[in-house]
Amino acid sequence: MLSSPRRARRVGHHLVLLHVTGRKTGRHLVFPVAYRRLDDGRLLVLTNSSWRVNLRGRAEVAITLLGEHRPARAELIEDPRTVATVYQRLINAAGHKNAGRRMGIRINVPRTPTLDELAEAAVRDGLSVIYLDLDAGPR
Repeated sequence: MLSSPRRARRVGHHLVLLHVTGRKTGRHLVFPVAYRRLDDGRLLVLTNSSWRVNLRGRAEVAITLLGEHRPARAELIEDPRTVATVYQRLINAAGHKNAGRRMGIRINVPRTPTLDELAEAAVRDGLSVIYLDLDAGPR
């Protein structure tokens, strides 16, 4: 559905196909991921999935966005403090009551978690942030 421009119109504003080369196997891997478009044009992906390790030191990827296959550069952020800052900003923007559902995380406190709490969660749960730059493409 995400590969077709016509069919991707609705769901494609929230999901993108991320095309990655396997770090060890060299196989072509495709993952549907939720994204947010940032003001600077990049896409933001939040994940704790193990496939993210394929992006370590390998910025060249491709995406299928609204049915269009495009080159992109990926920046994987795994530093717990940096990840916590991004998560806290998004939680504040959505409101802590709605953020868990919108972001696919569980918030176990009746408020926005502190940076320290989010950094601990980043380490414990393997939270990471991926920035996808569509303008840069492969270099």
